[in-house]
Amino acid sequence: MKIVIDVGVIGLAQLFETARTGIYRVISSLSLELLARDDLDLSFSSLSSLQVNQLTDHYFAEKNFAARSFPRNWFEKTLITMAGCNHETGQEKKAAKILSKLYRISLTHRIGGAADLFHSHYSALPHFRFRRTPLRMLTIYDIIPLIHPEYFADGFADEFRPIVESFSPQDDFLFTISECTKNDICSYFQMDPERVFVTPLAAAADLYYPESDKVLIRAVKQQFHIPDGRYFLTLATVEKRKNLQMSMNCFREILKEPGCEDLSFVLVGTRGWKVKELLEEIDNDPILHNKVIFTGFVPDQYLSAIYSGAEAFLYPSLYEGFGLPPLEAMQCGLPVIVSNTSSLPEVVGDAGILVDPQDKDQICQAMLTLLKERDVHAELAQKGLVRAGGFSWQRCAEQTAAGYQRAWDGR
Repeated sequence: MKIVIDVGVIGLAQLFETARTGIYRVISSLSLELLARDDLDLSFSSLSSLQVNQLTDHYFAEKNFAARSFPRNWFEKTLITMAGCNHETGQEKKAAKILSKLYRISLTHRIGGAADLFHSHYSALPHFRFRRTPLRMLTIYDIIPLIHPEYFADGFADEFRPIVESFSPQDDFLFTISECTKNDICSYFQMDPERVFVTPLAAAADLYYPESDKVLIRAVKQQFHIPDGRYFLTLATVEKRKNLQMSMNCFREILKEPGCEDLSFVLVGTRGWKVKELLEEIDNDPILHNKVIFTGFVPDQYLSAIYSGAEAFLYPSLYEGFGLPPLEAMQCGLPVIVSNTSSLPEVVGDAGILVDPQDKDQICQAMLTLLKERDVHAELAQKGLVRAGGFSWQRCAEQTAAGYQRAWDGR
């Protein structure tokens, strides 16, 4: 069975820092595990712009997987030469659109004739026009824009819809990342659960681990303007769904408690949508103004130090398809407070404190518990490490490979 995977998000993330989100970390980690397996006849591709394709190739070449790129024919190589682009330089916009469209048409046509199974890790599935076409599979991380469009910028659901409308619930197969999301998909699309495979995510062991070097932690904190003292941590795109208004309300209350004057709240992530009023409120609040630190995007190599230097991880999100940051935090030995809704209980289990994301008193109590009850803090830190150990990219790749076989057998 010849498998081709579309992983263009990897190239896009090299082009735009804001694209280095959880989905990018997932696709990059899983694709490397899949390419390393010797039991799969698997190639990678990118049905995107010429520059994104070049960046994707460059990424995998640096990982010693250049030979696993779906090969180009003379026509596609000519288009690249005409565009004059590589992983460092782009091309003129008008020429880029025309040449990239021709490239995608050619590559899609050839993949359709060569592959037995095509798996898009994010982008809309292409239409293959051969009489014999590959079995199509798509990974859907969540359908929150469809079931809760109010959490997103106006029009976002319309941009997201073409992705989920590209698959046929009757003919294609899906991967997703939690039982919660599987249930959402099957309910929303009236899809047979046997056509949807759950492959839980993981936190990369080489990036997320308990950092014990206090000097390094302090240096990283200084680099990102995190003050001395204890801090609560959230890692997320700054958007309405993350329930940051509630987090700020609770943090404001905690600062009033005796002995909590040194606390800060650190938010790592890029700024998203529907948070303008919240950001203005923080900036104008005399209590929060100097206590809430927005680091913006932080490269992966610094995250273990930031996680390990924190007092606790707070994540009362309103809805998650999986919830990778709490898993990363647990793998760094950091106790977590998360919502008791959507997929988060699947990830955290009994290794963290689960709270009603709308209950301010409950969240404040959880924060105080981790600040004041050091035995509970230590117990949850240890439980989190054990819980995180049950997730791995190798296991995710094994489940993905099993999904390929089950889909192939059930086609």
